[in-house]
Amino acid sequence: MEHVLLIAVGDFKARVARYILTALAIGVGVALLVALVAVTDATRDYVEHTLYKIYPADIMLYSDSINIPTYLVEELRSNAAVEAAEGIILTSGVAEGRVVSIVGIPLSEADYFAVDLEEGRLPASGGEAVVEESLGVKPGDTLVVRVYSGVSGAERTLKVKVVGVMRSFLKGFVGAFRLNLVVVPLDWLQENIDVGPFVNTVLITVKDKAQVQPLYLALKETYRDAQVYTQQNLLDTVTKVFTALNAVFSVISGAALTAAAITTFAVMSITVRERLREFGLLKAIGISSREILLSVVIEVAFIAAVAGVAGVATGFLGANVVKDLLLKMGINFDVPIAFRPHYAALGMATSLAVALIGAVSPMYKVARLRPLEIMQLWR
Repeated sequence: MEHVLLIAVGDFKARVARYILTALAIGVGVALLVALVAVTDATRDYVEHTLYKIYPADIMLYSDSINIPTYLVEELRSNAAVEAAEGIILTSGVAEGRVVSIVGIPLSEADYFAVDLEEGRLPASGGEAVVEESLGVKPGDTLVVRVYSGVSGAERTLKVKVVGVMRSFLKGFVGAFRLNLVVVPLDWLQENIDVGPFVNTVLITVKDKAQVQPLYLALKETYRDAQVYTQQNLLDTVTKVFTALNAVFSVISGAALTAAAITTFAVMSITVRERLREFGLLKAIGISSREILLSVVIEVAFIAAVAGVAGVATGFLGANVVKDLLLKMGINFDVPIAFRPHYAALGMATSLAVALIGAVSPMYKVARLRPLEIMQLWR
């Protein structure tokens, strides 16, 4: 085994510049792969975490029109499987030229937004509102919101006094998407858009998670004019979106890794051709094809290991550098990117696979050539 290592080390020293370039080609592909996976994982986790905050209920009953009577909420609360049910209004409007999401909630539930409050306080009476920081207003300001709703469907103008500002959900990093929430007391909103004792959204939490699906199916069957969602429905949608993104990213990183495999093949083919006489002499003095092949595998594995380590480190650091650059450019992509052990495993396995795929044909030539054939090829 010692002479096998000596052969490998000797060749590596003689062609170190060439092998460094090969490792660089593989490392670039691995870095791109790790960076894309890290960004995708961090973004998916952030969106899912935010989704839990925005939508903490197990089931949501929603209607495009504000036509769900509040007595239905009371009926749901009396259901043996239901732990809590809360009726709210979710609608949209326009404020200062921007689309806003208006949320009418009972004052008893206003504490839900306390965790994200940055300044000011929560609404305590009609006409008060807490808004997202994305709207650029501050406590004490008056915000005028135009909304199409109510029985007549006419435009209504709501004047709210901003008493609190909260952090933006999703932080606006998904393109131009912003919720621009304006949270007001439910009874005040019902009165001012003339909908009476009606809501359009009911958030339901069940006592036993095993009851989510049966209750979901029962609600879909009973309230066919409304839309019924479970938290898992929304999570599945998020998963589908990121699966599609991963497919696109896989094509991008796959192209870089294919180029790295071709580079490895070219370098190892040239190296094997240059070493044919050396291989012939080694075989002539009794070194087996298996041992020579093993020395080449050691070289390739070492190149792959260096490329893998460098690629994993560069990919992870690169993902954070890109995030910082986007933030400096004004693109709000403030998503925490944490290192995970499987990034290292993915990077090292990919690096080794690419190196071996690129080197397999040259190594096969080494294994099957005989000393006399090598000498004849060299002439």
